[in-house]
Amino acid sequence: MINMTQAHYIKHLYENEEKSLREIARITELSFQTVQKFAYQNNWNIDHLPSTEPKKYPILGAHIPTINEWLEEDTRQPRKQRHTMTRIFNRLQKEYGFVGSYSSVKKYVRKKKYLMKEAMPGYLPLSQPMGQAQIDFGVFKYYDAVRRVGMAYALTISFPYSNMAFTQVFESQNQECLLEGMKRIFDHIGGTAIRIKADNMTTAVVHILKGAKRELSDGFSRFMLHYRFGADFCNPSSGNEKGNVENKVGYSRRNFFVPIPVIENFDEYNELLWGICEDDGNRNHYKFNIPMKELWKEEISHLLVLPEYEYQVFRYESVRINKYGYVQVDTNKYGVSPELSGQTAQLKISFDSVEIYYDHNLLKVYKRDYGKGGEITDWTQYLNTLNKKPGAVEHTRFFNQLPKLWQEHLKNMEGKERKTALMLLMEIVDDGNVSLCDEVLALAGECGRNDTDSIRQCYYTISKAEYHPKPLMLSANVPSLNYNPNLSSYDCLMRGGQIV
Repeated sequence: MINMTQAHYIKHLYENEEKSLREIARITELSFQTVQKFAYQNNWNIDHLPSTEPKKYPILGAHIPTINEWLEEDTRQPRKQRHTMTRIFNRLQKEYGFVGSYSSVKKYVRKKKYLMKEAMPGYLPLSQPMGQAQIDFGVFKYYDAVRRVGMAYALTISFPYSNMAFTQVFESQNQECLLEGMKRIFDHIGGTAIRIKADNMTTAVVHILKGAKRELSDGFSRFMLHYRFGADFCNPSSGNEKGNVENKVGYSRRNFFVPIPVIENFDEYNELLWGICEDDGNRNHYKFNIPMKELWKEEISHLLVLPEYEYQVFRYESVRINKYGYVQVDTNKYGVSPELSGQTAQLKISFDSVEIYYDHNLLKVYKRDYGKGGEITDWTQYLNTLNKKPGAVEHTRFFNQLPKLWQEHLKNMEGKERKTALMLLMEIVDDGNVSLCDEVLALAGECGRNDTDSIRQCYYTISKAEYHPKPLMLSANVPSLNYNPNLSSYDCLMRGGQIV
C-alpha cells in the first residue's frame, strides 16, 4: 500500500503535468494498476473501510461459527490453499444447505478478515501466546568415540505457553547448523512456530538497525519465507527478553548432558534426544500444575502447517584452488587434484559435508571438519599427479592414507616399476574398487608374485565377474536327425586289419 505522499505525486503527474499512466509507472517505479487506481480516484473520503460495528445476518447467522472456524484455520495454511469467498459460499451451499446470497457471505467474510487483522496488535503483547517460540544455542562438553573431550552446541526451541522444548546438538553454531536444527524440530513436531524470538545471532542478523529493525542474512530470510514464520530479535545485551529458552538451555545442560555424554555419532545421538525431550513433557507446568504435554496438545493445533516442499539447507561458494590442490572452508582446507590449481571450484556446503564441483562435475564429497587449521585430503585425488612424480610418493603428507600393503609395495618399487604400479593403483581407483586394493596385493603375495602384470591379473580375477553365456533360445523346433554311422571299420583298424 502506498502512502499519501506517493498518491499525491501520482495525482500531480496525471492532472498537472499530463503524464500518461505508463510514464507515471516508470517514474514512480510502481505497477500500472496502482498508478491507474490513484490517478483516476476522485473520492478520497475514508468511508470505504469496513465497518467494525456488528450487523445482523438473518440467513447467514447460523453459519457464522462455521465460517469463523474456516477463516481461523486458514491463518495456519499457505496463502494459496486458503478459502476464497467463492469457495466458502460453495461449501456452505453444498455441505450446509445455505440458501442465502453470495453478497451476504462476501460482506461478512470481508468484515471478519478485517476484525482478525485489527485484533493482531492486541494479541502480540501477551506474555505466553500459543504457537510462538524462542530459540537459542547452548554449549556443552562431550566425549567422542576415543574419549577425547570436545565442545558441542545444543540448539533449543522452546514454546513458553506449554513450556515444552526440543533440542538438537551440532558441532558448531553456524548458519547451516542453525537452519538444519530448526528444520529437524519443525519436522518432528509437525508444524512451524508462528513467531520466533531470538537474540541477534550473526547467523541470522547482518546489521542491527534503528529500533526493532534488522537486516537479515539471505540464508535466514529464505528459510523464514519458506516456513512462513515471523521473527523478533532482542534488544542488544537483553537476553532476558527470551527468558524461557534461556532457562531451557540451562535445564537441558544440567539434565540431558549430565553425566557428560559420549557422542560417537551426532545423528544417532539426536535421535535419542527426541525421546528425552518428549519424556520431559511429563513434568507438571510450573504455573498451571498440569503436565506440559497436556498444554502442548492444545498449543500444537495453533502451529503453522509445514511447507509442501522440503527445504534443503546448504550454501554455495566459489573458491580458487591453490597450487597444492586445496580449497578452503572456514579455517580448514580440503584436497582435490593439484592439476586444477588456479581454477575456480564450486562448493556446496551443508552442516555435515562439503561437496566440491568443477565445471559442474562432482569431484569429491568430504565430511565437514569443525577443527581449526586442518588439512583434509583423499589420496585418490592425487594419483594422477603422483604418476608424473613417482619419486615423491613417500614424502607426501597423505602417504599414510594409502592402503597398508600398497605403502610397503611402493616403497620397494623404483623408477619405471613404481610408475607402472601407480598406474595400476589408479586403474583400480578409477574402477571404483578402492576396497579391493589390499586384497589384490594379498592374492599376488600368496602366489609369490609382485610384478605389476601379475598383480593386474589378480585384480581382474577378483573384480571381473565370470561370463556365463545364456543358452541359445531357438525360435522354432530343431528337427531330430536319425544318424546311425557304421563303426565296424574302426573295429577292423583296431585289430590291425585292412579296411575293405
